Amino acid sequence: MFRGSYAASAILVSVGCGSEPGASFDRAAAGPAVTVVDSVLLDENDRFYLGNPFSLVVDTADSSFLISDFFENRILRYERDGKLRQFYGRPGGGPGEFRSISTAFVLGDSVVVGAGNRRNLLQLFSKHDGAYVGEQPYGGRPGTGGVSVVDRGVVFPTRNLANGTMAAVWRYPETAIDYVVPLPAPYQRSLEGRGRFAAFQSFGSVVAWSDTLLSGMSGLNEIYLSTLDGVLLDTLRLPNTTRRGVPPNVQEVFDDLASFSSMTEMFEAASSMYGLYRMSDGSTVVLHHDSTLDGELPAGNITSEVYLSIIAPDRTTACVDAPVPYSNEMRPVHTVARDTLFLLDRRLNEAEDDLLTWIRAYRIDASGCTWLDLD
Repeated sequence: MFRGSYAASAILVSVGCGSEPGASFDRAAAGPAVTVVDSVLLDENDRFYLGNPFSLVVDTADSSFLISDFFENRILRYERDGKLRQFYGRPGGGPGEFRSISTAFVLGDSVVVGAGNRRNLLQLFSKHDGAYVGEQPYGGRPGTGGVSVVDRGVVFPTRNLANGTMAAVWRYPETAIDYVVPLPAPYQRSLEGRGRFAAFQSFGSVVAWSDTLLSGMSGLNEIYLSTLDGVLLDTLRLPNTTRRGVPPNVQEVFDDLASFSSMTEMFEAASSMYGLYRMSDGSTVVLHHDSTLDGELPAGNITSEVYLSIIAPDRTTACVDAPVPYSNEMRPVHTVARDTLFLLDRRLNEAEDDLLTWIRAYRIDASGCTWLDLD
């Protein structure tokens, strides 16, 4: 039985990052080299399979993969060879259960954490046996763009309308969560008006170091440098050479009800920033999607061209827009670990009327880059 393509109604994936379409950058500028170095076929069966993956995590302790799945409403752990080892949580409304699971991450040597949107709980499980060990309430809607564990706690993206912020710092093992970095002005304007831009472009990305963090929202090109207390230090504007980019009046366009005649037009209006990740040399990987919607809601399938950029450690230049090769049959999910890009590549197996899920690993090479100045 066919397991179902990605339904656009399940998670409305946002679009809209890049620089202005008229920006005068050399379109021949060399981006990073992104090359497949490994592929792992995941073991799926009629009992457990990935119907709608939300996040991918690499446990660097043993190189296993953790995937939070919106369809399963649990976190599945796969061995490095693709065999299913165990899972964390299950569907439901009680302790250790998820409704609308979102992001997942590994906390220290012994804890796996999963976030659920409807109940706004971070639920904690023993990494080794999957037992439920506790929970932490949080506010907002978690983003898709990575989680950082630093000395001062766990930093994750969450669009919190009550506080008007887009990042959170959980002072683990304490229960305190600080909501930091103000929502950008276009989001505030949208929320004060029709709100379509803020709703459609609703996901954020965050990456943190010991004293600073970078954050951004999916609908904008700007990436914000701030302290862990949310004090803004700088604004970075990443140039684009290949991806669509984003119009300077993107919020006004989305909140004008006459701008689009279909959902497909909305998805194709701009690029979407879809993740910020640390590299070992202090540089930052930025991932963008140029998405399209095949069909219409609620059964449409979202596909995305993926582009990888690198911000230099001093945050003054960037090497941008390397296309990431994959089948592009269904919406990708990705992460970066140990300077390697990992991507869930889901492909239709027509012979079996089924889906095959591969994890592709990519080498990221910046040696041939053309470095462009950041605004």
